[in-house]
Amino acid sequence: MKKGLIYKVALSTASLAMIFGLAGCGQKSSSNSSSSSAKSTQVTESAADKAYKKANDLITQKKYQKAYDLLDDVENQNKKVEYLEEDLDSYLDAREDYNKGDYQEAEAELPGMKSDSKPMKKAYKALRVKISKAINGEVETSTTQNKNSQSSKQSNSSVNSQSSSQKAANAAAAQATGENVVTNFANKMGFNKKGYGIIPVSKNGNTYRFEVRQNNADNSVANMVGIYEYNSSTGAVTKIA
Repeated sequence: MKKGLIYKVALSTASLAMIFGLAGCGQKSSSNSSSSSAKSTQVTESAADKAYKKANDLITQKKYQKAYDLLDDVENQNKKVEYLEEDLDSYLDAREDYNKGDYQEAEAELPGMKSDSKPMKKAYKALRVKISKAINGEVETSTTQNKNSQSSKQSNSSVNSQSSSQKAANAAAAQATGENVVTNFANKMGFNKKGYGIIPVSKNGNTYRFEVRQNNADNSVANMVGIYEYNSSTGAVTKIA
């Protein structure tokens, strides 16, 4: 009788051990699967991060097209790569229009940035300043021609001086406006998309004035959206024209 009882207890213990053993195997298999999946994800993210870092090095060297091509080849992009590629795409389009002398088109190709890349911010700001100078240069020439047909040489001299001063003020505003300010304004107003362009035209303390343009469907005309004043401290925006 005792032997039978001992036999049954031993059999139950063996059964339980087998059940727990199988459960342990299942957990180990699941753990291995999760570990493998995490490792695969880590490799993908590391590849994207490596491409992002290399792209920033290329941007610092002013090799913008190479940086764009590098990011475009990344198969599993993370948000950093995606946003920097979008910024490069807009920058390259704006630079191309600028080099062709299509300054207002260039303006409309430069929205607020999406990435947090420091060398890209530097490149954006430099191009905004160039575009601002070029646009004001065209306005100055046009104004001078109109005044030549309407007034004397002496009054023309005064107009030229005023135009030159305004041109310098606009360029100085573009130079003094950080990309973070432009990006915050663009995000607030929904101008952080391709096809919108923002150029600083004045700065008074924390109040910035921006000219905003938008390309038409076939990118042949940059239409004026408006001129806005933006307070970077309060976030308040006023459309003034």
